[in-house]
Amino acid sequence: MSSILRRGEPVVVVEPVSVTALSFTEYVMSGQRGRINIVSEQRDVYLGTDPWVCGFYNPMRDAMRRAANSTDPDAELDAAVRSASRNGQLRAFEEVRQGFLPWLRGTRATGVQVSSAKWAAGELTLRVRPHLGLRLPDGSKAAVLVYLKEREMTQEAANVGLRILQQTVRDTLPDATPLLLDARRGRAFRMAKRTNLAKLDALIAAEAAGYVVHWRMSA
Repeated sequence: MSSILRRGEPVVVVEPVSVTALSFTEYVMSGQRGRINIVSEQRDVYLGTDPWVCGFYNPMRDAMRRAANSTDPDAELDAAVRSASRNGQLRAFEEVRQGFLPWLRGTRATGVQVSSAKWAAGELTLRVRPHLGLRLPDGSKAAVLVYLKEREMTQEAANVGLRILQQTVRDTLPDATPLLLDARRGRAFRMAKRTNLAKLDALIAAEAAGYVVHWRMSA
């Protein structure tokens, strides 16, 4: 946050806060003690102040998209593993490969194009673009956010990402079922029919307000 002078009056200029739906989901799952740290890390990524963390998983994400339409998905993931050059990348990429490939084969899906959308909660704007669009053998579609990090995803945190996908899927991949894939463990989460959406929406609104506060405190 900064201020400028106009006709002698201080005018507060509020920094807009915009991150991806997955980054916000990771914030929600980080717990009270970890939230300042994770927002600081995410600021480094989005503002480009730490080149080491920027794009750490990009080679693997690209390989996963190619794998969905490849006759040899193993080769796509193997190539990404061989490209690992940063500290920690090799182990991370190998674990993603081990979890993702059996899951992808089990779906028997092929890739389809997805689009982008934006979703806002208070002062937080989320950029929503499924990492994978899939067409299943029965003709149905899935819009998939892919989580790649070491910490295990939980259903409670996944519900946040799933709800955001659910509310934007008409723009990103119409008629698709939202999924959130924990790629290292090959586990895909979906929204349970019994989920109380009113309570979930209230939680998301509260977490979005908290994210904005933590973002600005980390400046």
